[in-house]
Amino acid sequence: AAGPAPAAVRAAASRPGVRAAFDRAHRALGDLRFAEGLRRGWEEARAEAAVREAAALAVLEGARVTVDDLRTHSMGGADFDPATALAVGIWRSQWNMASRFEPLNQRRAGAGRAPVPLPALVASLHRDACSALVASGRLRAGRVAIPVSPAALAGAMARTRIDAPAIARAGAVIAHFRQCEVFSPASAAVGAGLARWILVSKGVDPTGTAVVSAADALDPVGAARALAGWASGDEAGVGEWLVHVAQCVEYGARIGRDIAVHVQARTLGD
Repeated sequence: AAGPAPAAVRAAASRPGVRAAFDRAHRALGDLRFAEGLRRGWEEARAEAAVREAAALAVLEGARVTVDDLRTHSMGGADFDPATALAVGIWRSQWNMASRFEPLNQRRAGAGRAPVPLPALVASLHRDACSALVASGRLRAGRVAIPVSPAALAGAMARTRIDAPAIARAGAVIAHFRQCEVFSPASAAVGAGLARWILVSKGVDPTGTAVVSAADALDPVGAARALAGWASGDEAGVGEWLVHVAQCVEYGARIGRDIAVHVQARTLGD
């Protein structure tokens, strides 16, 4: 499925209701940026956000795992059932990507960090997401980081270049990886990782702690209904999807603030 044309995405992103939803998301992310707990605890907060994002994405991939369990599994171990192996791999992909984000301490920002080419980033996201499945012999290594079709991957890369606000581009990427099976398994998880990279690298979420997939994990049926708007290809339907994505970003920012509060109080995991 090709999905909407770039012009439809740009037009949808300009609708008043969509712009208002983007504004609310930006305000929530602005509040998150100045959360007190991130002044010194941003690294711990990013680590926790990676766990929560991975747990949410695991649910969307059909692998139910709690945040507490995934936090424990991330500490080590290798004897996982298939669902847990996928969840652990998704966590690895999230954490390894987050380790490339710019530090919040501005004196260290940009210190010797080369830009990451997006095709290499996407390949690493899928390689990490599949790592525990490969290690347990449940997935052949030859299937990793290889797109289901070159056209599907090319379409994904085209979504990252749409001349539209970063949240719209992130939403287009999320939708493409869910609508088209770009990789197998874990296409949705790879798309969400790439979308998160867009939000962080474009300065929309410089903290890297907004848990964008959490809302959809709470209501996968609602997420599927919203995705149908994107699949329709018309401006109104695409606009509904972009509003949904903005609401997910706004909710994810609130979770990021909650993480920051717990980091400051040293109560993560309590």
